Amino acid sequence: MMKRCRTLFFGGLLCSAVVFAQNDSINRLEKVILVADSYVRNNVVGQKTTLLTSEQMVKNATNLTEIIRFNTPVSVRDYGNGGASSARFRGTSAENTAVMWNGININAFGNGQTGLNSLSLSTADEIVVKSGGGSVKYGSGAIGGSIHANDNLYFKKHQNLHLFGSYGSFNTTSNFLKTSFGSKQWAVKLGASVNKSTNDYELIDTRYKDEKGDFLTNNNGNYQNYGLSLSLGYQFSDGNTLSFYTTGYKGDRLFSGNLTQPETNDKYIDVNQRNLWVWKVQKNRFSHVLKTAYLTQEYRYFVDKNNFDYDFGKSKRWLFNYDFTYFFNQNSSLNTFLDFQNIEGKTNQISPRTREQYAFAIGFQSFFMEQWEYNIELKKEFNSAFHVPPVFVVGTNYTLKDAHEILLNISSNYRVPTLNELYWPNNQGNLDLIPEKSNQVDLGYQYKNNWLTLKTTIFFMDVMDKIIWTPQINSTSWKPINLEESTHTGVEFYSNFYYSISNHQFIEATTNYTYTMAKDVDTHKDLIFVPRHLFNSIVNYQNGNLTAYVQNLSQSKVFTTEDNLNHTANILQGFTVFNLGMGVLFFQDQAKSLHVELSIKNMFNELYSFSVLRPMPGTNFNININYKL
Repeated sequence: MMKRCRTLFFGGLLCSAVVFAQNDSINRLEKVILVADSYVRNNVVGQKTTLLTSEQMVKNATNLTEIIRFNTPVSVRDYGNGGASSARFRGTSAENTAVMWNGININAFGNGQTGLNSLSLSTADEIVVKSGGGSVKYGSGAIGGSIHANDNLYFKKHQNLHLFGSYGSFNTTSNFLKTSFGSKQWAVKLGASVNKSTNDYELIDTRYKDEKGDFLTNNNGNYQNYGLSLSLGYQFSDGNTLSFYTTGYKGDRLFSGNLTQPETNDKYIDVNQRNLWVWKVQKNRFSHVLKTAYLTQEYRYFVDKNNFDYDFGKSKRWLFNYDFTYFFNQNSSLNTFLDFQNIEGKTNQISPRTREQYAFAIGFQSFFMEQWEYNIELKKEFNSAFHVPPVFVVGTNYTLKDAHEILLNISSNYRVPTLNELYWPNNQGNLDLIPEKSNQVDLGYQYKNNWLTLKTTIFFMDVMDKIIWTPQINSTSWKPINLEESTHTGVEFYSNFYYSISNHQFIEATTNYTYTMAKDVDTHKDLIFVPRHLFNSIVNYQNGNLTAYVQNLSQSKVFTTEDNLNHTANILQGFTVFNLGMGVLFFQDQAKSLHVELSIKNMFNELYSFSVLRPMPGTNFNININYKL
């Protein structure tokens, strides 16, 4: 099989090379901005995307978890403030969410997830959240949806500086520096971030107090992390650019206990480093994008932070992909995509393992009568460890009069088993696992004018051969098996209202609402940790130099056990949380501004949590300084 996929891989390259010899007069050049992952911004058809800019992100600057939780339709589960955290689309698992960095899937080889609190993305220029499957472009794990962090390079004469600093309750400080400069021929972007907190907030659950009658404290919750990033770009000529992106992260956090076991000593250190080269040539009828990347991840887990003994895991990934597009005319294009990856991983309990995968995809995108856009893509992956089923996507956008638009997307998706699921020691791994598969349909409606945007999506998803960890008979150990089939049905709704009263006076309101019914097909029970209702909103107001916002997050109850027992110990109660921000713009002159803001989080001191017996902080405060030059 591997010989056959190599023949397909190099045969595809040869075909692309032959096509490259043609020439014509179609020009689709990006002359100013280079986006490493332009596909998710410009070519997603039939699915809803949510764009988060740096202005939105700084309102929840403490970590990526808060950014996603308060600004998107995605459910986020975590183990207390600053702890392990993961995103879940439409009732799927964390392994079914693909996290992308400049178009590269960075989910861990070990557990198939990306911890949101293990990423430093405050220096990213934008975060795009795409609801729905995306395995054709983004590979294993893109079943429920994907989160994309993009760094942009600007090929024009410019010099920008963005400095943000925040300090607040529990000695929490979040800071980043981002600067970019360049000319028409070259572009540079630098970024650095530092986040720290003692994270010793009170656990405001009246059922659990110490012998003095005081609330318990979130002990052993300290965290600190550091991030550095560099992006370089050189434009040889219009449409011919070479760029390099690199980022490094080191996180050091302690794992706090829960209300029944508040005293812990766990410690976790993780380090990751990512490097990406992108060469893009876009001329006349042709677009070529060549990417090569090298990524490393490493973690160390200490049962006792005062002890030098630890468990560890590490992986490295090398990838190469080539994306070729041929434009038949202004309205139609043919795209081919070739991808090769080599992944190595090990832990102190799992010997080194290597996986190779090759993938070939082909797609056709076109406009019909200038109002009907459609896209068809097919992909086949050849994996050294599994038989991966072919996947496809068919999407269409149909524009009606007066800015109304109908969207339809039908896709199949997959996830291959992870290193841990296959090789976990003591016979707990399962070499007989097969990839998860899913089929999905999205039907959407969008409306947009100068002051109002509405997006509604009805979705249905069937996930088959779901990998779940189950307890073993007459044993305390667990083992993963392909067992569960689940259906996921629901609705996503997004709205944005913007009204400008004058040059320096406006009001803006944004809302996200998701209704999800995720059921186990065999038991007809709700899947665990899936809220039926999820709602967030933010209202921004500016009047001259004064600014204010109110932010809201509401979530219905969730079950934490498969039997769906409606008992206090087995459910997380629903809640509604409000944040408030008030600030002053000391000056604002084109790109130059200084904004000082006081933010009050959980202003009504609501008791709420996303994991059993791990309350989130009560009312707390932050002072933010946001300077742009």
